[in-house]
Amino acid sequence: RSRHNKRSVGPATLEDTLSSILSFLIAFSSCHRDNTIVLIGAAGNEVGVLYPRKDRMGEVVGELGDRSVDLIEMREGLMLGAAEIVGRCVRNPSKQGTSIVAAASLALCIINRFMVSSGNKESTAESLLHRKEDKGILGMISKRASKEGESAQKEATEERLEQRRARGMLSPRMLIVQASDDYTPQYNSFMNVVFAAANNDIIIDGCFIPSGIPNQPKTSTFLEQACDRTGGVFSKPMGSAQVQGGLTEVFMTVFLPPLGIRNELNLPKVNTVDFRARCFETGASLDMGMVCNLCLSIFKVEPKGGYCLTCGAKISVKSDDKSSNGTSKEDSANKKPRLE
Repeated sequence: RSRHNKRSVGPATLEDTLSSILSFLIAFSSCHRDNTIVLIGAAGNEVGVLYPRKDRMGEVVGELGDRSVDLIEMREGLMLGAAEIVGRCVRNPSKQGTSIVAAASLALCIINRFMVSSGNKESTAESLLHRKEDKGILGMISKRASKEGESAQKEATEERLEQRRARGMLSPRMLIVQASDDYTPQYNSFMNVVFAAANNDIIIDGCFIPSGIPNQPKTSTFLEQACDRTGGVFSKPMGSAQVQGGLTEVFMTVFLPPLGIRNELNLPKVNTVDFRARCFETGASLDMGMVCNLCLSIFKVEPKGGYCLTCGAKISVKSDDKSSNGTSKEDSANKKPRLE
């Protein structure tokens, strides 16, 4: 299309994505003098902090009194750091998906370090003692998709954010830009990160960049759930929205606005979020399955070999001679086995 002077219809290249992210970061750092940026890259099993450098982490998180953003250093860290991580991933390829969970966990640790060094000098564990978040948590983990639970969660979240602003605290948020497929065995770990972020009023925004390849995922179920649980924004720009500055426009208009004015904007919303469990072996969504009692891995059918594919625990199939409702042994044998 380029040879015929036609506009590209995507997908975005790594260079286009990094350029758009850099433009977004420069704009974000210009919005407020206290805005702080930490960049974390992940590719395969490789995870690392791209910006700031290791010797400047104390300054950026405010432990040494200087939180200024060095734009030149940030650009070099993003471009060179991303190239280094991708290069290591190519030399040592991984079949276990991208370590987004490790990157998100590292981000939570850095955010907690930043909040401890902020004005209130209160750690995450200490701050939990002063919060009235029972309504929010109960609404979040409730199995019922009721409006009452959703409103309770939103009300509790808004109350905590208002308390944070009253104490002069900044509201941390995390933007995850994902261009790889979800790795189902990481689901439990990823949701633990999401719940930890929700408990600490950390907003997770998600941008999934589809590859455009046929039969490849066009969205990330993990990111959709993370954004829905923490009150963030999810977007999946496709086609021409990834090139010719389209990706930069998405970052500027969707993810740049601060939390205080998002309710007044017409931001993209995910109307239906698939919260069904996914088989750790096939990745398919399940309405009913079997759960390992040791690591809580979920499977559609009994794994071959008699061992859990995640933790290696021995699987024992239980079948009662007679159930409490009078079911015969023959009927109970037709039931699906349970993992122990």
